Amino acid sequence: MITPAAPTFGATASSSPSSSTRTVVVLGASYGGARAARVLAQNLPEGWRLVVIDRNSHFNHVYVFPRYTILAKHAAKGFIPYTNLLDVPPATPTSAKAKDICGSPSRPLTPPMSPQSALASLSSTAIPSSASSSSSSSDSEGYGHSFIQGSITSLTTRSVSFVRPNASTRRGSSESIASIRSNLTYGCFDGPEETIHFDYCIYALGSGMPDPVNVWSEYPVAPRHIQEHPPSHGLGTKKGGIAWMQRQAEELKSANTVLIVGGGALGIQYATDLKDLYPHKNVTLLHSRTRLMPIYPVEMHIAIVERLATLGVNVVLGERVMTAPDHAEHYDGKVKHLLTDKGRQFDADLVLFCTGQKPHSQILAALSPSSISPTTGRIRVTPHLQVSPRPTRPVTSRANTLDRLSNITLRPVPPPSPPSSSGSARPSGEFADVFEEEELGHIFAIGDCAETSAIQAGHTAYWMGEVAARNILRLIRRDEGGEEEELEVYKPGVPAIKVTLGLHHSVTSNHEGVSTSDKGAEDLQARLIWPSVGAGDLDDHA
Repeated sequence: MITPAAPTFGATASSSPSSSTRTVVVLGASYGGARAARVLAQNLPEGWRLVVIDRNSHFNHVYVFPRYTILAKHAAKGFIPYTNLLDVPPATPTSAKAKDICGSPSRPLTPPMSPQSALASLSSTAIPSSASSSSSSSDSEGYGHSFIQGSITSLTTRSVSFVRPNASTRRGSSESIASIRSNLTYGCFDGPEETIHFDYCIYALGSGMPDPVNVWSEYPVAPRHIQEHPPSHGLGTKKGGIAWMQRQAEELKSANTVLIVGGGALGIQYATDLKDLYPHKNVTLLHSRTRLMPIYPVEMHIAIVERLATLGVNVVLGERVMTAPDHAEHYDGKVKHLLTDKGRQFDADLVLFCTGQKPHSQILAALSPSSISPTTGRIRVTPHLQVSPRPTRPVTSRANTLDRLSNITLRPVPPPSPPSSSGSARPSGEFADVFEEEELGHIFAIGDCAETSAIQAGHTAYWMGEVAARNILRLIRRDEGGEEEELEVYKPGVPAIKVTLGLHHSVTSNHEGVSTSDKGAEDLQARLIWPSVGAGDLDDHA
C-alpha cells in the first residue's frame, strides 16, 4: 500500500511545507487531466507532490481513433508516451513562471521513451524539498511527482484507492481475465489494492467511448469466434491498442455492407472515411434526428449532407433503431437485420453503433450521490469547477429546460433514529454518511464527466484542466498563509468542432463561422499533440 508520511493526511493549513509533504492527485490523464498535471507539476510549491493515475499506459489520442481503426498503419501515432508529462522545469523568474502556466515548458522536451511492458508506473525528477530528503517513509513512489498506471476502485473525501496490473497480467497471463476489481476495468488489473491520501484532487475520468473507438470494449463480451486471439497484450497498453486497431481494420475491410447508427461527429467520420477508402462498399448512415450536428449553424449540416451525397453514402434521417441482433458490431460473415421505429428493416454485414458517450462519474457518485445530475449523469460543479453536493447556478445566464431539470434534486428524508445518550437525533453509522453534506471544495471535476454548459470535447477539457489546476494553486497559496485569492471562473467558449469528411476533406465550425477544406492529412497530423502530452518528437516505436 502506498502510505504517504503521516502529516500528509490531515495536515493543517498552518503546517510548514518543510515539515511534511502534501499531495495533489489527478485521476485520469487524457486531454483535461494531462493538461492539469503539466500545469501542477511545473508550479506546485516546495513540499508538495503530484500523483497522476490513469488506467492506460499511454495517452490515448481518441480523436484519431476513427481514422486509425480504418487505416491501422498509423495506429502507433495514436498512443503517446507520458514520458515527460511530469517534468519539473528549472527555476524561472516569477514573471516567466506565470507565462509557463498557459504556455509551453521553459526547456526543450526530450525524445520519447516508451515504458517497458512490465513497467506499471513512472516517476519523474523528485521535487527538491527537505521533506523528500529527510522523510523515513517507505513510500515506494518516493516524494517526487509520479504517474501510476492503475484502475480506480474507490474514492473518499481524502483518499483514492486503485489497483495496478500485476506482473502476470503484464506478461499476458490469460488467467487474469476472470479477475475484475473495478467497474471501469475488464479484467487486466488484479494487483493488490493501494490507497493514496490527498489534500486536493482533480477528477478527470472522462467518459466511456462508443464501441467502435473503445479499446476497452471487446473483452470479455465478444463472441467466442472473435476471441481466437485472447487479450494476451493486456488492456490499457499501447501494444494492445495497436493490435485492437488492426483487428478493427480487418473487420471493416471485410464487410461489404456497413450500417452506421448515430449521426454525430463519430458516425459522420466513419461513414465518410469508409466510403472514401472503399468506394465499392455499401455504407448507410442512420440518424434519429432530422438534422446533423444541430448545435452548430445549419451551414454545417448542409456541408456534411452534400459531402455524404458526393461520396455515395446512404443517409437516413429521422429514424431510430428499435431492435438489433447480438454482436452486430462484429463481422462474422452473417447478415444482421435491424428494425427502426418506422417499421423499416436494414441489413448489414457490420453495424457501428456511434450513439454517444457515457460519463465515468460512478466513482464520484459512490462518494456523493447528490453531486450527480439526474438527467445527464455528470458531476455537478461550481463555476470554479469544484464538485458540488447540491445544485449550483449555471455558469451562463441562459438556462434551458434541461439545465433547470438537471439542477433539481429531491433528497430522501432519512428515517428517524433513537436519540443517543447525549440527546442527539442524528442518524448514525453508514446512513449518516450518506446524508451528511460534506463540502467537496478540494475536489475538482473536469472534462466530459463534469456538468457544464461546454460541449464534450478534448479542447474544452484542456481549458478546464488549466482552470482547475490554477485554482488549486491559489488554494495552496492560501493554505500556506498567503493572501486569499479569488478563484477563477471557467467560462466556456463558443462551441467549436472540426469533423473529417473523408481522408482529406473536413468541415469546421467556430467563432468565425463554418468553413470546409480539402487539404487534410491522412494521419490527421497526430504528431501535433505529442509535445503537449510531454512526449517530444513523434517516434512510432515509442
